[in-house]
Amino acid sequence: MNRIEVSVILPVFNGQKFIKETMNSVLKQSLKTFELIIINDASTDETEKVIQSYNDRRIIYRKLENNRGVANARNVGIKLAQGKFIAFIDSDDCWDKNKLQQQLSFMKENGINFSYSNYNLVDVNGRIIKRINNLPGKSTYQSLLMTNSIPLLTVIINRQLITKYQFLNVHHEDYATWLQILRKSNEYAALYPHITAQYRVRENSVSSNKLKSLTWTWRIYRKSEHLSVIKSVYYLGCNAIHGLLKHQRIIKFE
Repeated sequence: MNRIEVSVILPVFNGQKFIKETMNSVLKQSLKTFELIIINDASTDETEKVIQSYNDRRIIYRKLENNRGVANARNVGIKLAQGKFIAFIDSDDCWDKNKLQQQLSFMKENGINFSYSNYNLVDVNGRIIKRINNLPGKSTYQSLLMTNSIPLLTVIINRQLITKYQFLNVHHEDYATWLQILRKSNEYAALYPHITAQYRVRENSVSSNKLKSLTWTWRIYRKSEHLSVIKSVYYLGCNAIHGLLKHQRIIKFE
C-alpha cells in the first residue's frame, strides 16, 4: 500500500441518511494516498450496515460500545491515524473531489501546518443556499477569539499538532480545540482560498440556535481560555456582530 499522506476522520452517530454520500465524496478523491477512519459512536440505526457494504481497504472502521460524543470519537480516530496530516469530515457533509490533493499541495508549497478553506452551505437536498467565500486569509489566536473562522470540514492539519492537544469535550469542541492549538503552539492557520466542501444545514441543527451558541462560546472563553469577564464580554460581542453580519449576507440560490 502507498504511503499514507492524509488520515480522514469521520465520526458518525445515527447517520444512515447521508453517510453514503459523505463516504463517496472521500473515497472518490483525486488524491489516493489517504485512509478513511470511521468511528461509529454507538449508532442504533442502519449506519453500520451502510458502512459495511463497502469493500475498500482504505477504510478503517471502529464501533464504540457506548456513545460518548463527537469529541471523543474524533480523538479515537486521531489515535488510529497513520498519515502525516489529518482532515475532518462529519457524516452529513461532502467534499469536492480535488480537495485533498489541491489543499495539501498548497500546504506543502507554502510550508503550512494548519489550513482551512471556503465552503458552501447546502440544504438537505444538496442545493446551495450560501457560498462562504470570504473567510480571512490567516487565522491567529487573537483573530479567532473574535469569530470562529476555521470550518472543521475544511481543515487539514499536521498530525503532530492535533495529537498534542486533541478535541476538548465541550460544546463547540472544534472552536475550543483550534483556540487551544493556536494559543499553545505558536502556529497560525492559513486559508486555501477556494471552495472545497459542502456543509449540510438541517432545521434541527444545534448550531442554528444562536443563543445556545453564544452561551457555549462564553463558557469556552471563561473555562477553557480562562479569559477575564471583561475580555470575555468584548470577544463575545465581536462574535455576535460577526454572526449577525454573516446572517445578513446570505445569498439564496434558485
